[in-house]
Amino acid sequence: MVLVIDDDRDSCEALADFLAFKGYGVQCVNNGNDAFLFVDRTHNRPTLIFLDLVMPILDGWGFLAERVKYPLLADVPVVILSACSDVVQRAKEAGAVAVMRKPAEPQRLLQVIEHFSQRI
Repeated sequence: MVLVIDDDRDSCEALADFLAFKGYGVQCVNNGNDAFLFVDRTHNRPTLIFLDLVMPILDGWGFLAERVKYPLLADVPVVILSACSDVVQRAKEAGAVAVMRKPAEPQRLLQVIEHFSQRI
């Protein structure tokens, strides 16, 4: 299952629809706090997380800092999806495995999922 954390409903739904069409299970949540609530409630461990940085309640930076406290999330690869291009170094220092610029190219998304899914 791929977990998408993004407060932009249209982006989230488009990504979820695309990934579902390609055969991936997908769960979308609106912010980092909702991601923790989802994991607490379902005990589902995602294979990969796509994370937006700018969100209300708990943004992407806060999520990256807090996820180490959650055994089901601590070692899940996180790929940042951001419209900002100047976050690569900070994102990698915070634990992200990759940064992709929004809107991400569909074929590149699939390559990233395949690459990091094989490492788990």
